[in-house]
Amino acid sequence: MTSMGRTVAILLTVAGLSLSGCASSAQAPAPTESAQPTLAPSTDIPATATATLQPTEGPTATVWPPVFDPRSLGDIRDLDSFVATINERNTVNGQLTELTTTIGYIREPYSAYEVVEFYSGEERTYQVDGRTYTITDSGDWYLSARANDDEVLYKADIPAGNTERLGSAQFAGQEEYEGVPANHFVLDPASSTPAPGTNTALEGDFYLAQDGDYVLYSHWKESSSQENFVQVYEVTEALSSINQLTEIKLPSDLLPMKAALDLPLELGLPLPTNSALSTMIRYRGFGVDWYYFSTPKTSIEEFLEHYRSLPPTDGWTVSHVGHVRLHQDDCELSRECVIINKGSTQVVLYYNGAEIRAEFDWPHLYSPL
Repeated sequence: MTSMGRTVAILLTVAGLSLSGCASSAQAPAPTESAQPTLAPSTDIPATATATLQPTEGPTATVWPPVFDPRSLGDIRDLDSFVATINERNTVNGQLTELTTTIGYIREPYSAYEVVEFYSGEERTYQVDGRTYTITDSGDWYLSARANDDEVLYKADIPAGNTERLGSAQFAGQEEYEGVPANHFVLDPASSTPAPGTNTALEGDFYLAQDGDYVLYSHWKESSSQENFVQVYEVTEALSSINQLTEIKLPSDLLPMKAALDLPLELGLPLPTNSALSTMIRYRGFGVDWYYFSTPKTSIEEFLEHYRSLPPTDGWTVSHVGHVRLHQDDCELSRECVIINKGSTQVVLYYNGAEIRAEFDWPHLYSPL
């Protein structure tokens, strides 16, 4: 359901397949499992590092010169706050597809956001006050009553910071990046011919903070060619606003999401004791909001019997226990469900033995069968 990785799969899948076709020994980053929107040509220029060369007065590390050790990398989540921008570009025979992910993070109290931009639009996720709010490029809502930073920080590739391809990089000097003293490592361009008629080349560099050894900036580019096929795939990750963010708020156009998550509680939806909201989904244009609740395990018959004997509660009345006309998930034919009403609000309760789905049927699509 989450989104984060949905927007990346097509780009990375294209990169992986193309590089494989070129018989390259290097592999593109692994795609996520969820479906992604279609990418299309772009002409944007990727972000570049902005570092200030500083004279080196003497060693500033226990080992001199510093040596890149991926096992010792620091965690950027230990910073008070930051913005991370990850840009991925895949050019095949001059045709560019591009994906840009921007992540904002505040450690205490925890809040974060992720904005993924691609040709057909953008997907936004905000984690505020212990909840997660996501809107896709098509306008669908995916809301959660919890906030897990893995959902928005995945593309930041913590702690590696997309340096996995640069393990052989060598120390090039000490500089400042975004005002932070850093060690600069550079990978000498390396070419190979894994098969007759095939050429590949890899280059890149990165900056590590001298204090904390976390990745401030990384960039790698791999080129591959075979006969009339040419591909260039590159990834850039850059930190900014380090320890400067003070607040992340839900944007005004997403505030209705907060009200939607609060709705079952405000309406006093009658659910079995100790039921708790987990997620909510709204598909644009469907008209029915789906709320999922965890609940103490019981049999389906006991669940139905609970509502058969339920008296009017907080304005809610049970109008039907049985099959439901036009219901697409078992209730029409193989499983009995519950319809409850409060004024003009109609809700279908579906229980599968593990969780409850409360379907707020605003247009009254469903009826007793």
